Amino acid sequence: MKKIVNYLCAPRLRVNSLSWRNGNNKILDDVSFSLFPGEVLCLLGDSGCGKTSLLRVLSGLDKQDLGEIYINEEPISSGKINMPPESRPISLIFQDYALFPHMTVYQNIAYGLKDLSKQQKRLKIDKVLTDLGLIQYSDKYPHELSGGEQQRVALARATAPEPIILLMDEPFSGLDRSLREYIREETISVLRNSESAIILVTHDPEEAMLMGDRIALMKDGKIIQIGSNDELIFQPVNDYTVSTFSNVNTYKTRIQSKKAQTPFGEFSVTNIDEGNEVKVLIRDQAFNLTEPSKKNCYIVKQIDFTGENTRIQLSPIDSEDIVKITVPGIPSVKINDNIGLTVDERFVHIF
Repeated sequence: MKKIVNYLCAPRLRVNSLSWRNGNNKILDDVSFSLFPGEVLCLLGDSGCGKTSLLRVLSGLDKQDLGEIYINEEPISSGKINMPPESRPISLIFQDYALFPHMTVYQNIAYGLKDLSKQQKRLKIDKVLTDLGLIQYSDKYPHELSGGEQQRVALARATAPEPIILLMDEPFSGLDRSLREYIREETISVLRNSESAIILVTHDPEEAMLMGDRIALMKDGKIIQIGSNDELIFQPVNDYTVSTFSNVNTYKTRIQSKKAQTPFGEFSVTNIDEGNEVKVLIRDQAFNLTEPSKKNCYIVKQIDFTGENTRIQLSPIDSEDIVKITVPGIPSVKINDNIGLTVDERFVHIF
């Protein structure tokens, strides 16, 4: 269950017009967003889009060229200020966990705890180990642990100092699927009970949907769109957002009488001028199966059951065009069957 985040309060982290070049390459380009107390914000995008670089700049490992970073509305990095990484109330979990191989689990977690007595440190570490089911591994070394156990140790080390902000760089990508889902659920349960504001980097749209209160979709160093799951699905700002979260069938046409004509009928358009060429994107889950008719008939060419859904490729009865759809469960259709299609207009997007 996702936490209710108060977006009316002051942000825990505020990033204003952040830009950074590495040599001649622009890595971050005018990035701005806010992160609120208790929120999980997922940074989503393809490899090389700037996700990890943004975490490095936020944590102080790299310095931006332009822009400002504020924590609790106090500047920590700008043209005049650059708080060093060790002074920032930020914890960072790397993709490879970065545990110290020569230290035990207990020593790895203790490393980040400063200004505590030996007894206070012991109580805090025992609590976080117990919460994460690691108490029996306290005296073991990282090489003696499984990948999932190492991930939980990295989480324990990052959360033990009770950071204001927790940055996580694809922490589940090295785990196999079943373990990844288990550890992900366990991790988000722990994080939901903390007061930290969290940024999670991922390239997996499903993971972003499951874990994020909001998603920031990145491309070429920019945040293309930021919002809730519903906003990115039903109110996409461009075709990149649409195609990130589903397969699409794309058609080019021109606006005539405030409508876009497609093989599946006309769709109303109110914000694009008459005569302009547009792209109509229809998500694969927009289609529903119905009885065929003379004007609505498709031949089933391929059927692939994926476990929860079925992907079907079809061709109109009078052409070789391919239409790709996804329907829940196992439909009662076979190769070469004739079927009809209807379209849920909520999943039709015109740009």
